[in-house]
Amino acid sequence: MNTAFERFAPLADFVARETRVGAETCRRNAALDIERSGHQWLPVSAHIEERYLVTYRAPAARLGALVPAPLEVDALDGYGFVSVCALEMDDVGVVGAPWFLRFANRELLYRVGVRIAGRPTFFTLRSDVSSRALALLAKFSHYRPHHADVVGQRSDLGLRLTCASRDGRADADFEAQPRPCAAPVGSVFASVDAATRFLLGMSFSVDVTPAGRVRVQDIDHDPWRACFVEPSRRRFGFLDRLGSAMGANLEYDNTLAMTDLRQTWRAARWF
Repeated sequence: MNTAFERFAPLADFVARETRVGAETCRRNAALDIERSGHQWLPVSAHIEERYLVTYRAPAARLGALVPAPLEVDALDGYGFVSVCALEMDDVGVVGAPWFLRFANRELLYRVGVRIAGRPTFFTLRSDVSSRALALLAKFSHYRPHHADVVGQRSDLGLRLTCASRDGRADADFEAQPRPCAAPVGSVFASVDAATRFLLGMSFSVDVTPAGRVRVQDIDHDPWRACFVEPSRRRFGFLDRLGSAMGANLEYDNTLAMTDLRQTWRAARWF
């Protein structure tokens, strides 16, 4: 069995070649309106009760303006993808922490599908979390958390998550239930398997500092067992602002639902 070092050796070699800190990389990355992020030193685990990946598409060339060098937009049929990960989870905490140091959280995370060294991954633009503990803990990660009033309500229509963000830039209202449906009309994905492979087929997340240094974070999880669902509400103020800033319309593509799974976010590594 290959060690983690051996598995990531090609990625490390690529990054060593492509991310030599130079004036061009610094200029490009400094020009992007991206919040600074941290470095997660400890692994964190959680039980995810419900998770929805709400995906929008736009011309890949437009989305390229959102990601720092040396990342590239992961494109399909000329489109790149921005997704909102809306989830409710419990038993969140540093791996090995006792029950009284673990907590629940509701979250909306905004991410762009990218590639590094030819491998699929995602770059986080922002996240809004209900837990004060996670807002503090995740400052030492590259998920760019904001503490917000994220409220979860359950009804016959499923789980509704509303977000009142502190800065007013990411208010949201989402509602869905994990009831399988057919592929949405107009989606670029012909099947749920195709969407799962492309949108959920990554095993790590990625981040880049303004100076061009790259770090990755392994993610372990139970099988996704995803299905297409049709949300009854999907309003995301952050995406409205993002589309306006890019000068491009973010078109809705699909929503994938997952339930009852364990996930671990490993400590970050420099490359």
